[in-house]
Formats: sequence, C-alpha cells, structure tokens
Amino acid sequence: MQHNIIFGNNYGLLYFDGATWKNKPLPENTTIRSVLAHRNRIYIGTFEDFGYFEILNSKVGNYISLANSFKSTIHNEEFWRIVANDDIVFFQSFGTIFYLSRDKIGKVPLDFSILLLMQAGKNIFAQAINGPLYRVDTLGLRQVKGSEIFQNTEVKSVVVLNNDTLFLTSTMGIYKFDGVSFTPWKTSIDIQLVKSNPNIAICSGDKLAIGTILEGIFIFNAKGTLVHHIDSKLIQNNTILSMQYDSIGNLWVGKDKGISYVAFNSPISTYVNDKENFACYSGTLLDEKLYLATNQGVYTYILNENGEFESKGLVDGTQGQCWFTRQIGNKIYFGLNNGTYSYSNGYLTKICNISGGYNLKRFGMDPNLFIQSTYRNIVTYTYEDGSLKVNTIISNYSSPTRFLQIDFQNYLWLGHTVTGVYRAQISNDLSEILKLDTIGIKNNLKINTNRIYKIENRIVIPNQNNILRWDDISEQFIPFNEINYQLQGFEKCKAIISLPANHYWFIKDDEWGLFEIHYGEAKLKYRILPQAYNIEMVDGYENIVSLNDSLQIICLDNGFSILNLKMFDRIPIDIHPPIITEVVIWNGVQNVKSHPRLNKNKELTIPWHKNNVSFSFTSKDIIGVKHFYQYMLDGVDREWSEWTSNTSIDYKRLSPGTYKFKVRTLDSKGHITPNATIMIKVLPPLYASWKAIGFYILLGFAITTYTRARYKKKVKKHYEEKRKLELEKINKEKEEKEKFIIKLQNEKLQADIENKNSQLALSTMAIVRKNQLLQDIAQELKGLKSELGYRIPNKYYSKISRLITQDIESDHDWEIFEKLFDQAHQNFFRRLKENYPLLTPSDLRLCAYLRMNLSSKEIAPLLNISIRGVEERRYRLRKRLGLDTNDNLNDFILKF
Repeated sequence: MQHNIIFGNNYGLLYFDGATWKNKPLPENTTIRSVLAHRNRIYIGTFEDFGYFEILNSKVGNYISLANSFKSTIHNEEFWRIVANDDIVFFQSFGTIFYLSRDKIGKVPLDFSILLLMQAGKNIFAQAINGPLYRVDTLGLRQVKGSEIFQNTEVKSVVVLNNDTLFLTSTMGIYKFDGVSFTPWKTSIDIQLVKSNPNIAICSGDKLAIGTILEGIFIFNAKGTLVHHIDSKLIQNNTILSMQYDSIGNLWVGKDKGISYVAFNSPISTYVNDKENFACYSGTLLDEKLYLATNQGVYTYILNENGEFESKGLVDGTQGQCWFTRQIGNKIYFGLNNGTYSYSNGYLTKICNISGGYNLKRFGMDPNLFIQSTYRNIVTYTYEDGSLKVNTIISNYSSPTRFLQIDFQNYLWLGHTVTGVYRAQISNDLSEILKLDTIGIKNNLKINTNRIYKIENRIVIPNQNNILRWDDISEQFIPFNEINYQLQGFEKCKAIISLPANHYWFIKDDEWGLFEIHYGEAKLKYRILPQAYNIEMVDGYENIVSLNDSLQIICLDNGFSILNLKMFDRIPIDIHPPIITEVVIWNGVQNVKSHPRLNKNKELTIPWHKNNVSFSFTSKDIIGVKHFYQYMLDGVDREWSEWTSNTSIDYKRLSPGTYKFKVRTLDSKGHITPNATIMIKVLPPLYASWKAIGFYILLGFAITTYTRARYKKKVKKHYEEKRKLELEKINKEKEEKEKFIIKLQNEKLQADIENKNSQLALSTMAIVRKNQLLQDIAQELKGLKSELGYRIPNKYYSKISRLITQDIESDHDWEIFEKLFDQAHQNFFRRLKENYPLLTPSDLRLCAYLRMNLSSKEIAPLLNISIRGVEERRYRLRKRLGLDTNDNLNDFILKF
C-alpha cells in the first residue's frame, strides 16, 4: 500500500492506487470519521468503535476492532481523530481518549470533554470545550500555560512551520507558540481568513495551507503572505474538511462532497481566463512583463512575487488579430491585422502599413537586416537607431504567405496559405523576386502542405510518416533519415518549433517532444502528453516560445501555459515500470480473477472457453499525477497503442497460443519506462489438445487404414464387377453373335427350306402337269381308238397306253419328291414311319400332299385317282393315325 492514498468516508475505507478506486466497508457499515496509516496498519475511528485493517502483501486485510472490551463505556461516541507518536496510537472522541501501545489498549484519564486531538511534531494537544489547551500523553492531560486565551474560540489545528508552532483558531486567526507564550501570527488577509471560517491547517516546507468552510484553501509562505487561493473555480466546492500533502508537495483535499487533487509542483502552469478567453499565437517576456499575441489583440501579464502571472489586459490600440510578438533591442514588435507595430514605454507605433504580418526573421548574415511575410507582400526591414524601419517591399510578389524560412544561400522558402510551397531567389537589393519555383511532386513533395521548418539550418518538411529535408544537389526532398531514426516516433510530427540552443519541439496530436539536436545527434529531453495537463494548442498554429532559460510559453486555443524547465529538472529520475495489478479472464458468464503481482517471467494459463482477458495496470510513480500508458499484446497487436489514461484493456476471443502482454508508461519527465510484462497462454480446446491431436492421429491412421482397405475392396469389387460386366458383355456379344449366326443359319435353313419347298412345289407341279398331260393323252388316245377303231392297231394302242400308265405310276418321280420333301420337312417320312408303322406308301404320299396343304382336287392327279378316291384314302389315313372325328387331319399333319 506504499503508493496508495487512503480516505475514510460514509461507505467505509476508500483507497486509490493511482489507477483504481476501491472501497472496503466496515462490518457494521458505519461511517469512518478518522483514518491514519501507520506502520503497516490502517487505523480507523467510527461510531462506538476503533480498530485497524492489517496490510498483507500490499492488500487491505480484514478489519480488527480494538474496542470490544470497552463497548459499555463508549456508548454513542464517535472517534474523530487518530494520531501516532512513535509506537503509541491515540484514538479520540469528544469524551474519551484511548491509546494502543505494544498491542495493549489503555485509556487516558479525562475529567472533561475535549474538542479535537492535534499533533505538532512530538507534541500532542487537545482543547477542552470552551477551555484552554492541554498536552496529551498516556498518563493524562497537562494544561499549556497561556492557552486560556482560546477559551472563547476553537483551536482547529496545530502545525510546525520553520520551527514555529502555529495554532489555527476558528475566530481569532493564527497564533504562534514559542513554548512560553502565544502571539498573533499575522497574514496578509487576517480579516478575510477569520471570515472564511478556517477549519484545518497543514504544512509542507515553507508553505502553510489553511482549509476553510466558506472560501476554500488559502496558502501562505513563511512570512504570512498569501501565495495561492484555491476555491470553487478549481475544486468542486469551498467546504474543506481534510487535507494532506503528498511526497512531491501536491495537495489532496477532502471536502463535504468529493475529493480534489491540487498540483503545485507541476512543471506546467495553465492560465485560462473566462473573461478574456483568447487563442494565443506567440509571446515575449520583457522586464517581467509578458506580451501575448492573441486573436483579440496583445494581452499583457506581469510576473508577481510568487512567480505567477497576473493579467493586466489588452495593450491599447492592438485590438484584433495579432500573429506574433518579438523583442528586438528594447522594443516589442507586434504583427497585427492592420500592420506591424513597435511598442516601448507604453507607446504603440506603426512601422509598416502592410496588413497581417505573420512573422519577423533575421535575413542573411547581417544582424541588422530582417524580413517578414504578410497577407500580401514580402517586406524587409533594417535595424537603425534602436528601431526597425521598412527597407523594401518586394514589388513582384503579392500572396498570403504564412510560413517563411531562409536557407544558407538566402533563398526564400515561402509557405503560401493555400497553394503550397515555393522557393524564391531574391535580388541583391531585396527589391524583387528574380525566380520563383513551385515545389511539388517533381521535387518529391507528394503532400499538399505549406509548412516549412529548419533543423540545423536545413530546410525540412514533415511528411506525416517522416521528415523530409531539401537536397540542394538533386533539388529533391529526401527522407532525413539520420534524424528520423533518432526521434522515437516523433518523425511523424505535424509541426517543428525551433528554440534557442539547438532545441526543437516536435509536435504530434497526442504528444510533444523536446529534442536537443547537435551535429546530427538528437537527444530527447522531455516528452509532454498535452492531455495529461488538459491543454491543447491552436490547431494549425502550434507554437511554443522560449521566454528565458527556464520558462517557455505554450500557446493554447483558450489561453496559455508556462512550462518551467527547471522544475522539470528538479524532478528526480526514478524510472519504474508500471504494475500489472490484475488479470481477469471470463467467458461472458463467470469471471475468474487472478492478481499476478508476479515476476515478469510468470505465465498465466487460461482455458480455451475463458479466452476473454482484461489487464489492469497502474504506475509506481506519485499518486495523483495523471498517468498515461501504452500497451501491446504480442501475437495480436502489431505496434504500441496510442497513449491513454485508461488503466485497463480487454482482449476478446483470443485464439489458442502464447501471448506476451506489455505495458509501459512515462516517468515524470516524459521518459518511457521499461515494460511490465506477463505471459498468457490460452490452452487449446479439448478437441485441439495434444492428447486429442494424438488421438486424432491414431484415429486418422485407423480411418485411413480402414478407408484404404475399404477402398481397395471397393476397387477390387469394382474391378470384379467391371470384369463381370465385361465378361457378361463379351458373353452377351458372343451370345448375340451366336444368335445372329443361328439366325443366319436359320435364315439360310429357311431359305433352303423355302428353296426345297419351291423345288418341291415345282417338282409336284411338274408331276401334276406331266400326269395330267399323260392322262389327257391317254384319254385322247382312248377317244381316237373309239373313233378310229381298227385303224389304230391294238398293239400300238396297248403299248402306248401301257407306257402312259407306267409313266404316271412311276416311282422315280416319287423318289425325287420324297427326297426333296424330307429335306424341307426334317425327315417327315421317317418320323411318320417311326410313329405310325402301319402307314402304307400311298398313306405317306397323301400325308406329304396334305403337308403341302394341297386340296383333294390337286391330290387326285398326283395319285392318279379320282377325287372320291382321295377322300376314301383320307378316311383310311385318319383311322391309321388314330384321329377322332373331331380332329382335323390337315391340322394334325401340318403340326407333326
């Protein structure tokens, strides 16, 4: 708890580590009336109780009461003061005083009620109600001689200032006690102090701070002169209940509502006047008087004996925009809207009618020659007889030029208000521009800017990402790397302000750096975060002016600040890394807290399902100073964050892996501290752990093996099926070929049969015609015989008839017929004979003719019988075939 500020309030013990406010309530939730941090304990006084919190491992432990054995004697008492004298701690209510010595509780004998216990060095005092003062120790109270003068007032505090013991009263002012008598200690505001109802006094060095009920805080020096008056303009209200200086002399204030922190030893003092409310552009200090160039005119401030500036209002005649102030000799020069003026001994004199003088710079090696850019022209001046006089007005240049620089060749570098950067060659008599070059892309200037600066007499331009310098040989702007690499991030500045003694301010939006640059070596002297001091420059017109060796004026958009470099130098260099106070991990539902005030090599392991992480951090430096931090999580962030006053940062949904969280801050001089680090390891989910991965490998191997085997089986099966299909296809093709061959054979056979049938039919028809012809011849011969009688000899007639009959009944025609018929009808006769052996040759012939589907009329000549004879043979054939009367003989023969 070394770096904590501790308060008691209505809700318990309130403590602040510079980043986080925390509250520790009492067991009975009573109001804490008094608090004292002493030797690793925090003592408190409350209603009917007093005790302490033990400090263990930089944490506030549980509350331990010391009043348990005295509960019956402290009914309705509240303990308003706690003081410690070496090993003895005193607890005071209006009716009792207890003390703790070597863990034993004692009670100071009291015969009357007292007001408040007060400590001054080794002495402890208490005042009786409407009575004198008493010294207090464990044995009792001893009256202080001469303190009867306080019987009609209340003594609020006792302090030691420069070895003088001072008593603050509520209605009589301040008294000094020399050990024998009391004498008034005069201040510069005795009457106002009494009327303000003083309530508490504390000392720091040679300063006495008095908190009042009505008018805030008065701070006096050792002579009683009022140095500061802090009231509700700076703090929430004027009712001061408690005060305490910290180790660097700044003041913590407890009020009836709220807490304030008053920084007296800040190197930056800000002056903001609600009535004047001006934007400041420049300033000059001459004879303890500060002249400010503002948007309302020239304001003057005087430096009082307390080292503070007091406003004296506007310089008459300067109302309106003023761009610069500059001291040359014993005079101050102002650049106003309506011209350029000199000011001396209260007299304002116009020296140039050209409106809007932006600046005033020395030109070349002549110490008496000056040059100025304005709303319109370039003007040169000579310094004669203690004053500037217009020398020339360059006739052939008429443009608003805000920025003006002169290089070593006396070229003018002009920053036009709108159109950009130009380089001008001026004539020897300074009367005209001989050559005007536009500087742009052809010169490697790729941004639209009019800002021109000088570093070590070199023309430079900020380029957002780095600083460019002019190379006279190539006539190009090139990166000024020998400086850029030394600027620690300030190479990304937007403005560069040159000061005496090779000092330069580099201005970024959120930080300013003062460097000393000499022979190409840049050294960071101070770093300022403007948000730490709640200040902001005029955008586009950033300026810091050196007033003397120790003071610089920072021109603000609502006033000005004074930077005291000597105060910066007095701040001890004690660079500590910040402290990571807490790491909180959560999954969106349940929080799991860790407090890793651990060594920097400690690794915090986080389960995958709680991969949201919050880091909290604070600084070891003085509590009360507003701290700013940069942080970075390696593995997530690529670069440091912007400077921020936030003291915690959340990272959500971190992927499994190892991360290093780094945080750094600035010490009181603006130097970057070493990093505070902590390693964070987010475990993979169970399904992504090494065991799971091993299982997956085995499972994958098994699946692969199974898949390969199944694939092989499938391939084999596919091959077999393919082979089977191919075989089936081959067989099918073979079968189809065979069928085709059979078909062809059948077709051939059918053709043969048809051919045989055709031959059979032709043969049958031939036989029929032959027999018919022979029968016709026989019949004709028979007719001729009958007609001619003997004229046809019987011998010849019989021979011819016999030949005809033999030819008709010849077996030769039948044998040919039978042969052809068997070929056409698949051994028809053989099958008939085998099945019906009783069939006669005549029956077989009839069957053949029936097979040929011949009618009885057609059959008769073939058999050389009548149609009736054919019918009779059909009848006999039916019987031999065993057919019923219902059976059709033709159908039977055709189907056989």
